[in-house]
Order: sequence, then C-alpha cells, then structure tokens
Amino acid sequence: MVRVGAPDAEALRAACAELIADYDTVGWWPADSPFEVMVGAVLVQNTRWANVSQAIEALRQSGQLSPRAIARTSAEQLTALISPAGCQRVKARRLHALAEGVLQAGGLRALARQPTVGLRAELLQWHGIGEETADAIALFAFDRPGFLADAYARRWLSRRGLFDAGAGFSAYRRAKEFVDARLDWSAPAHQALHGAIVLHCQQLCRPRPLCKGCGQNSICLY
Repeated sequence: MVRVGAPDAEALRAACAELIADYDTVGWWPADSPFEVMVGAVLVQNTRWANVSQAIEALRQSGQLSPRAIARTSAEQLTALISPAGCQRVKARRLHALAEGVLQAGGLRALARQPTVGLRAELLQWHGIGEETADAIALFAFDRPGFLADAYARRWLSRRGLFDAGAGFSAYRRAKEFVDARLDWSAPAHQALHGAIVLHCQQLCRPRPLCKGCGQNSICLY
C-alpha cells in the first residue's frame, strides 16, 4: 500500500542510484562459485554473515562445498560443520534439500539455462527456500535482475517516502512488484543496490536510526 505519493520510475531510479553512490559494494557477497552463493543464502537466514563465513569455511576445509558432497554427507556431520551459523539442524535439512534440488535439476548449468521465471519457480519448490532466499540466489548466483525486498529494503523504501508495503505475509511481494515494475536495471546494478541498502540499514537506518550521521536527512520522511 502506498502511503505517500508514488514515485515515477525516474524518481525511484534516482533515489536508488544516490544510495549506491554512498557505499562501496564491490565484492559485497564474497563467493567462489554459484553453489557457494546458494549455500550462503540458506545459512544466512536468521543470523549474521560473520557466522555464515565460518560455516562455509568449515564446509570448504572438509571438502563438502559441492552439491554431490553435501548430498552424501550425514546429517550429524553436516550439522556439526555448519554449527557457527546457528539453527544447524534445520539448516542441515535445508542444505540437503538444496543439494538434492540442484542434482535433480541436472546441475548448476541446467539451472542457469532456465528462464528467470522458471528458475525462481524451481527454487521455491525446494524445502527451506522462500521468496527472499530464491530471489537472492537468482540475483547473486545466476545474475538474474530483480529487487530483493527484504526487511532492510522495505524499511528504506518506507522511510524515504518511496513505498510502504505495510506488514504481513505479502509485504515482501508487494514491495518487490512495486520496484520491479519501475526499475528496469541489470543484475550488477541490482546487486549493488541490495548491498547498499543492507549496509545503509546496518550502519545508519537501524530500527532506531542514527539520523545525525545520515546524508539523506533532508529527503527522509522519518
């Protein structure tokens, strides 16, 4: 639901470009392979990236950072390896489902050949993959453009007076559809935008914002 004047595409693009200019997002999502991105997208659910990095490094050092290796790893071993990421039993089941999904789809190359709509639909069928995780995988693992309307993004949109998606289960979808309809950007641009939003909301635009240090004070409704 829009509670302020809905911006046209040009105004939204200008606001997003301004935010990107304020942050260095080069290498913001570090990964050596698309599958590592997928693993990170699952492990980062409800935890900090620093914890995810430890879990991924444990998988790498043990030789388990591939779909086939994870599929063959016991639940007990996988749980122990990813323990730094928290909720390890739940996430171990999700990683097993992720690995099986990749293998059953014919591998990463087969997934990369799918059109974006088909790829997203495929990901959403896998256990533990919701809209936000599916969009993160599509954007960062397969370079498919699209807005990641996570809680950070919805907070920034609302406080900037660009769009208020409200609350509830469908808030993510409303915000995503709103931005995607107005922001026809490439995947690298969307990747930079997502990184900038996350950094901005972690550093300044927090639940209790540090407005004094923010360069967007003059145009922020908050």
